[in-house]
Amino acid sequence: MANQTRTLMEDINQAHDTHAIHLWSAIITTVLSLFVLPVLGLVAAYSGFKLKNVMQRSWFGLLFAGLGLVSVISWLLLLAAWQLGYVDLAV
Repeated sequence: MANQTRTLMEDINQAHDTHAIHLWSAIITTVLSLFVLPVLGLVAAYSGFKLKNVMQRSWFGLLFAGLGLVSVISWLLLLAAWQLGYVDLAV
């Protein structure tokens, strides 16, 4: 049974042991990019892609990368719509 798959918690613990900075930055910057500062989604995307290479479950890192990129892209689309006059932001 050398090819035994790890549980999700074992996979997260292994990522924490080897790449703790990417794990924590992916979690923290994803949450902050969704609710506070959307540009932090770029850091979440980078850290998520790094986690994808470390963990057995690639979806875990891609989840953070995807949420970070969605936050950045939606923010850029909102800024473009505002500049083109489609959205009126009450500033």
